[in-house]
Amino acid sequence: MGHYTNLTLSEVQDILKIYSLGKVKEITPLSYGISNSNFKVLVINNSQSKPFLLKISNDKNKSELNEEQEILDFLKKAGFPLSISPLKTIDQATIFSYKNYIGAIYPFVEGITPKPEQETCFQIGKALGKLHSLKKESFSNYSIRKHKTIGFELPFISNFVLDKDCPPKFKEYFWDLFPKGIDSLINEPFEEGIMHGDLYYDNTLFKDKNIITLLDFEQAGLGPLILDLGISISGTSLIDGKISTSLVEKFVEGYEKERLLSSIEKKSLNSFILLGLFSISLWRIYRFKFGELDSKKADSYIELLERASSFKKELFKTSKEKT
Repeated sequence: MGHYTNLTLSEVQDILKIYSLGKVKEITPLSYGISNSNFKVLVINNSQSKPFLLKISNDKNKSELNEEQEILDFLKKAGFPLSISPLKTIDQATIFSYKNYIGAIYPFVEGITPKPEQETCFQIGKALGKLHSLKKESFSNYSIRKHKTIGFELPFISNFVLDKDCPPKFKEYFWDLFPKGIDSLINEPFEEGIMHGDLYYDNTLFKDKNIITLLDFEQAGLGPLILDLGISISGTSLIDGKISTSLVEKFVEGYEKERLLSSIEKKSLNSFILLGLFSISLWRIYRFKFGELDSKKADSYIELLERASSFKKELFKTSKEKT
């Protein structure tokens, strides 16, 4: 699913006027994105054609959208090479408002979505390690939001299981995988930094087998880096929809080319791969089951919990074979 919003040529032209970009020649809805409507817009200016990415937010408010652009602005100034900064409007704003729509326009990057395989995992791991290597002092003067304001971290997961609105399946899988709860992990002071929050393989673009761009920083913010690593691994190191331990190893190998894991992070990594799936499950529950984004996907969170259960069984099997 890539576009929930249908825009006419005239409406896109009105949006382009906010940027003074030129005349729209062609609009192509794109096939990626869940909480956005994405369009490739071909613009003519001075007899030259140039493509742009037009994104309409389907579930973010202005404040949240502005916060995302602030993070992208920081990454640009910090010299992070794998993010794309938004264009600015005539009024120097990073987002636009038009009718009932809010969104942003970006330079269009040509690339392909990779398959989840060894080299893919290595390169995405390396890219995430580079993001996590940004030092706190480099963004201390920026008002970068906390990841927990838009994502689901461990305290929220732990409390949600006790909530009356928690779906039975979520409770069932949580207590099966974490029979002692997760308080010990909650109380551990894991290093924090800028999380991407949703770095699955389909949120990347590759060209000539090299990663060139990380997409969709909508869930980005300051938070525990080990959770971000777990989230990314849980949606990237996959073979036939299941987490592959060999691909996990390749992902971590790439990651540690940029940032070495601490001993407690290494010890806790498998737990955070599981918790990454619970975190993204909550994203789906709140968007699809409790929200109005796409009711047909109301129970899609269950497939992530099944993936977590399958991974835990694989870890147990591997551990048993070693002993």
